Amino acid sequence: MLWAVTIVLAEVPSGALADLVGRRRLVIGAAALMVVELATIGFIPLGNPDWILAAFVVNRICSGLAEAAASGADEALAYDSLVEAGFPDQWPLVLERLGRLTSIAMFVAMITGALVYDREIMGAVLGAFGFAGPIPQSSLIRIPVLMTLVSACFALLTAWRMREVGETPPAPDLSSVRTAFRQVLGTGRWILSAPFVLLVILGGLALDSVARQFVLLGSEYFRLVSIPTYLLGPISACAALFGIVSARISRVLVTTCRPTTNFLILSLVVGASLFGLGLGIPYWGALFALGPFLVLSAVGFMQSHYINAEVESSRRATALSYKGLALNVGMGLASIYYAGLLRALGAEGAARDVVFFPALTWLVPYFAVLAAGVLLLGLFLLRGGTERPGAGPSEPDTPEAEGASLEQEGLDAPAPPAG
Repeated sequence: MLWAVTIVLAEVPSGALADLVGRRRLVIGAAALMVVELATIGFIPLGNPDWILAAFVVNRICSGLAEAAASGADEALAYDSLVEAGFPDQWPLVLERLGRLTSIAMFVAMITGALVYDREIMGAVLGAFGFAGPIPQSSLIRIPVLMTLVSACFALLTAWRMREVGETPPAPDLSSVRTAFRQVLGTGRWILSAPFVLLVILGGLALDSVARQFVLLGSEYFRLVSIPTYLLGPISACAALFGIVSARISRVLVTTCRPTTNFLILSLVVGASLFGLGLGIPYWGALFALGPFLVLSAVGFMQSHYINAEVESSRRATALSYKGLALNVGMGLASIYYAGLLRALGAEGAARDVVFFPALTWLVPYFAVLAAGVLLLGLFLLRGGTERPGAGPSEPDTPEAEGASLEQEGLDAPAPPAG
């Protein structure tokens, strides 16, 4: 709860702060918070429950702040670097390469994590370096945390070596915080007056919420379709590698199809996957799980492509943070809906397994309502206009240029955000 609340409260303000005081500062801050987050539980002495609880409170708050600080700031810094170099049209290729690297990193992390949690394997590895004797469980469970702490330190060094695009913004002060909140309100008004960006955010909310809801239930689903527990790790690792294929598919879709077509394609994938998952087919039913993983990756790819192409640099991180906030809200709504389904279907004790698959099936009409709402809103907002293809950058340098761009689309230009 602390983690979720922290992200929701800090998501958009941190994006606005990144636009005002510099994206590099926010990325460095996120990496530093990650170091604190992991060091807190990596070195906390065991034995005192109050201290352990306090350590996890610090851990979750730092984790939420780190995710909020990086959300939007890192992507805005990367995209503006491409614009500065004159290659904004290469952003889909960057996202595809990022998808490949992320998938490989997740695969390595999952396999490594499974190995270092095994007492016999770690005993053999440490024995080869001269450490004899059994490994206490309290020490074993810290190893993956400490390995991630080392990774966080390298992330901090990498962030420190980044440079800001353009002139370095002034150091943050109290006035920066006040201006950041004005930026939040101004960008929110701009999103409401920019139909295409608004629909991209809401479309992502609809698709991501139900797909992520299944991913959270993945281990329970695999257990109920008779997948052995020892195969869960390899299956998760293979699902991570599937992101390589997903990144390629996403790049092809954003460069060849219109946004509405892509939304309909992903909607069909979500609906068909949830229906197939709800059938509860032993063993082979696991193949339907690829659909939600594909959709999660594709939504992130497409939202990044479309939003960055439409939003001006001065509020790019703020707009991306609104996207992140919307995804978190969608996940919360889907979780509440699913919990209500379980309660309505009588999920108590052993009965929970019985109602698991019917509850998954009932996610289909929930998603259908969300998808239909997005499409109807799109017809209303874009009536008489032309759907933006999202294939090229739109970088008005001034509020006047931005207003002219919007007037060409038959829209009223919003007032520039304060600050």
